[in-house]
Amino acid sequence: MPSSSYLSSKLGTVILKSICTLCLGVSVVATAATAPHELSVRYPGAYVDFIPAAEQQKPHWLVVSPEQGIVLLNESLQPRATLDINAELLDTRAQLTSSGLVFATIVEPGHVPTLFSVDVASAKISKVMQLPVPGFQVENLCLQRDTANNLYVYLLDERGIAEHWLMLDGRGTALARHMRNLPIPPNSKACSVDDASASLYIAEEGIGLWHYGASAESAPGRRIIDLRAPFGGLAGGTESVVTLPGGLATVSLEDKTLHTYHINGKKIIAGPKLELSALEEPERIAGWYDSATGDATIWVYDDADGKHYPVTLPWAAPQKKLSASPMPTVKAEIQTAPMSRFGDAADDPAIWIHSKKAQRSLVLGTNKKQGLMVYDLEGREVQSIPSGNVNNVDVRYGLRLGKKLVDVAIASLRDDNSLAIYTIDRRNGKVTEAGKIPTTMEDIYGLCMYQPITDDKKSFGAIYAIVNDKSGEFQQFLISANGEAIEGNLVRTFRVESQPEGCVANDRTRELFVGEEDVAVWTIGADPDDGTQLREVIRAGDVVVDDIEGLAIYHGQQQDYLVVSSQGNDSYVVLDAFAPYAVRGNFRIDLNAEKNIDGVSETDGLEVTHHHLGTGFSEGMLVVQDGHKVMPETPQNFKYVSWKQIREALDLEP
Repeated sequence: MPSSSYLSSKLGTVILKSICTLCLGVSVVATAATAPHELSVRYPGAYVDFIPAAEQQKPHWLVVSPEQGIVLLNESLQPRATLDINAELLDTRAQLTSSGLVFATIVEPGHVPTLFSVDVASAKISKVMQLPVPGFQVENLCLQRDTANNLYVYLLDERGIAEHWLMLDGRGTALARHMRNLPIPPNSKACSVDDASASLYIAEEGIGLWHYGASAESAPGRRIIDLRAPFGGLAGGTESVVTLPGGLATVSLEDKTLHTYHINGKKIIAGPKLELSALEEPERIAGWYDSATGDATIWVYDDADGKHYPVTLPWAAPQKKLSASPMPTVKAEIQTAPMSRFGDAADDPAIWIHSKKAQRSLVLGTNKKQGLMVYDLEGREVQSIPSGNVNNVDVRYGLRLGKKLVDVAIASLRDDNSLAIYTIDRRNGKVTEAGKIPTTMEDIYGLCMYQPITDDKKSFGAIYAIVNDKSGEFQQFLISANGEAIEGNLVRTFRVESQPEGCVANDRTRELFVGEEDVAVWTIGADPDDGTQLREVIRAGDVVVDDIEGLAIYHGQQQDYLVVSSQGNDSYVVLDAFAPYAVRGNFRIDLNAEKNIDGVSETDGLEVTHHHLGTGFSEGMLVVQDGHKVMPETPQNFKYVSWKQIREALDLEP
């Protein structure tokens, strides 16, 4: 056995507090005469984790061993609970409601990913749930907990996929929901998740370390943490990784060196290194951080002798920021059928309200790869109109077309920079193509409609379409009927300085809101004679994070609200729809595990209505585009959220 003094000479400023065959307490200091530790003798090759001391409870140890089962040990390494189960691999998370923890492992025979709980006070180990048996050999696994306290697991397939599963929802209800398949490098050997930053780290055999977004809603993509020399600092590559607060650790195989890294956003700072040349095959690592001492303890497992060697080093954990309360979350009640193919397809919804039976209202949604889609209030597709690359859509009511009174939907058609016109049968909601209105735009993009409320509040006002170009130009058209044809007359132009998209008109107040994606939300009078001067509503920054995308108006009983898609942080901001446009709050749309509806991210367009649409939508609903559909992975779709949830989450007036 190597002596403590021998290994300490290799540390420099790093402090080695213990390096016996498995000295499992930071108070134990190894010497050359120290006998092999009892735990390594009893459980060679085991997976081990530390359960820190809690109130009126001393520290414990959890052992998972293919030969010896699952064992809870007290601080004196005496068994308090044992499950006679053949298991391997281990990752843990603290229990939210007790002093114990939950842990994931693979149970044999059967190769079953299984979640257990440990109640330290009662010394009880219990099975919580299991996942379906995967169709591959699980190379490794790692747990993840999100901000809503949902618990997930990643299962690594060495062929190049990480299966992402929901195991417990935020209330602790056991579920088995397949979220997504994340493409990872073949021959990935280990993973670890930093919950605080929602970061997944993957160790690729012979190559290096990679960072991925851990959230199921994360955009695809990865970035390098470190690579095999000479392209990075890892001699021989690595097969291990463990996260620490604000960073991680790994072991390079060829030179047997423990590497540490501090990570702040995209900035990576190399931390202390420790030579482990006395070990023959440092294969895997585990570890934890002690906030009381400011130290990190890393266990290095030597595959040559089946023993663990713990080292303790100072660790500069990031200071916890005093932040406001967590952003409120709501859940979608309904989701639409997905688009017909993957890619950036779904974009912008509109809500058509049936004049007599609001429960028969419809949602129109643009599919940029196909045309205009129509859904009922249960999310079922009822029409598909192959109009081409339609980007944004909106709806207004009561246009006299010949002898008929029809409602009108208009979409921006990017194929030929025109306005695609649709009529809607006021009795049954059937949507019919009704021609096009040309524009002079070169790269048409966003669109909204405006119909001022008449003085008598009974007759229908004039209908306008406001469309924008990526150059920043806006064009406003008066929509009218000429016999059986629908025409458009250009009545105003104005512009913003950079690319816009979302816009919405408040028909009550005759005010138009427009979004300049990277800059701000602006307002201007909605009538054609209201000039061209824009006034700032809210600038992109910490509250509304660019891109600024969809805009919508909710007409409350007491006041109106402006809803903004803050795409840069996957949230939605609610403001008063009148000066000084006070921010009333923001929220995210979390997964609804009970209804098997995933959360929402990367939202482009949205729409909201105050109309009573039946059970679940008594105060109206918000419809949003979901840019990344998971649970299971399918093409994009739209989600329906009860306005009542939003009102209660943000304490809004009705």
